[in-house]
Amino acid sequence: MQFITYPLPPFTYLDNGYLSGFSIDIIEAMMQNTQQTAKIEMYPFKRAFQLIKSQKNTALFLVAKRPERESEMKWVGPIISSGVYFYQKRDSGLSLAHLEDLKRVQNIGVVQDNADHTYLNAQGFTNLSTDNAQLQSLKMLSYGRIDVAPMSELVMPYLAQAANIDINTIERTPIKLYDSTLYIAFSNDTSDEDIALWQQAFDELKKSGQYQAIYDRYFTQELSIALH
Repeated sequence: MQFITYPLPPFTYLDNGYLSGFSIDIIEAMMQNTQQTAKIEMYPFKRAFQLIKSQKNTALFLVAKRPERESEMKWVGPIISSGVYFYQKRDSGLSLAHLEDLKRVQNIGVVQDNADHTYLNAQGFTNLSTDNAQLQSLKMLSYGRIDVAPMSELVMPYLAQAANIDINTIERTPIKLYDSTLYIAFSNDTSDEDIALWQQAFDELKKSGQYQAIYDRYFTQELSIALH
């Protein structure tokens, strides 16, 4: 089984050339529980998402489980959930309260082919500006090149830190896109027995307290305060 991921701090990021992050720690702990080893490689999201649909014996993490994706792959989790909200520059002067309000802004920044992009496309939005990663979307927002961007409330403070952007210059709008529940997605050729094995490995992380210990390392009380 080949495991692949994409850059999204604090879930996955490079630290001095090494893959690090919440989801890396979760996957490695699950591998220990199943006594399996697998190589983990990181790609841009669009490339990773193409691979999970076209390549055998592959697992992609972490992926939002959306209805349009459900039959395309097999799922282990849920690993973590968070609200996805639209963010804007604090001094933008935009007054936004409802999803429909966003049809009148010039540009909404989304990651090419991710769940936010697919969902907004299906809702008839034609003012979408695509990037390769959410870090890029946040930078574009900070530069004033896009008006709003949807981001997980867990991820946004880490993205701001990674982009060297003062978090106080960006504000969360009241507009919630949805609650994003993230899973490990396995290619459809994966046997149901293997899926059950990996699900059991994750369930054991929860029962043993390992999951909570990993969660607490990344999502602290200070972060919770910063989000509200």
